[in-house]
Amino acid sequence: MQKDVKKHHRDFEPLSGPLLIRSPNWLGDAVMSMPAVKGIKEIDRSISLVVATPRKISYLWSLCPFVDEVLEIEHSKNIFENVKKLRKKKMDRAILFTRSVRTALECKLAGIPKIIGFGRTDQSFFLDKRVLLSQDLETLHQSQIYIRLAQSLGAKKDTYSYPFLKLPAQWKKTPQPIIVSVCPGAEYGPAKRWFPSSFAWVCQRLKEKYGCHIQILGGEKDKTVCSELEQAVQEAENLAGRTTLAEFMERIYSSHLLLCNDSGAMHVGSLLNTPTIAIFGSTDPRRTAPIGGCFRVIYEKVQCSPCFLRRCPIDMPCMRAVKPQDVLHVCEELLSLGG
Repeated sequence: MQKDVKKHHRDFEPLSGPLLIRSPNWLGDAVMSMPAVKGIKEIDRSISLVVATPRKISYLWSLCPFVDEVLEIEHSKNIFENVKKLRKKKMDRAILFTRSVRTALECKLAGIPKIIGFGRTDQSFFLDKRVLLSQDLETLHQSQIYIRLAQSLGAKKDTYSYPFLKLPAQWKKTPQPIIVSVCPGAEYGPAKRWFPSSFAWVCQRLKEKYGCHIQILGGEKDKTVCSELEQAVQEAENLAGRTTLAEFMERIYSSHLLLCNDSGAMHVGSLLNTPTIAIFGSTDPRRTAPIGGCFRVIYEKVQCSPCFLRRCPIDMPCMRAVKPQDVLHVCEELLSLGG
């Protein structure tokens, strides 16, 4: 029988047996879910915690000391490939940080006895326990929404922050040269992307003042905008589509500054405590801004923002309102803090 869990209502049973955490599919969302997942582990550290995650972001979870096992899954047309992997683990309970029908159905077909996730979603039918958020909670920061899920299981209500990670010993931060990582892409859609020409103007001014090395980072889908930026910035190193997630994270870790849009890169920079400047346009920083580290958000609210659209139907007034000179000033401020 399904149960509704409302705000401040503790309706949970003691955790037991191996526990499956179904990670969010997006890199940024996965980072924002980490404090909540750590909170679940701290309910009972003796419980084995297995994180099921898309292969493309599995490295992120491998760095977490509170995760006992990382199970890579694929988004293929045949869901039974994932069902088979899940069934082999013989999990007692699954906690879904996703909201899709597919992830809940995979757990149900895998025979997991108890499946817990967010109510009022497409997956609700397959859940054994629904965590309902009241309307005021729906406007919370995404990390806090994940934390509400953890608290429904008995996690403490202490202030949550990013966990310590098991970073490779070979990752280094060096004083010189100054390295500025730039991520002009955003996988969600072009409405979240500041203009390559504006990024280029800022990068060129930074090179002239600091003699810094500009490295351009992004995934396969970011190649076009990254190429535009490379052509406009002298001696920039373009690594778009050429790094693994481990290499991508190492590059950001070793940087003195990260300049990006509201994207997965932004959350990685915050997680790794790299000074980060995030430019917001169509989305709302109250809901998805970084939650830790040294960061600055640049956001010029206009009449139609936040719209949360993938593509702007007009001329992107929110992004046009962000002036390169203002971004440069914030870059200089953060670089000065680093000594």
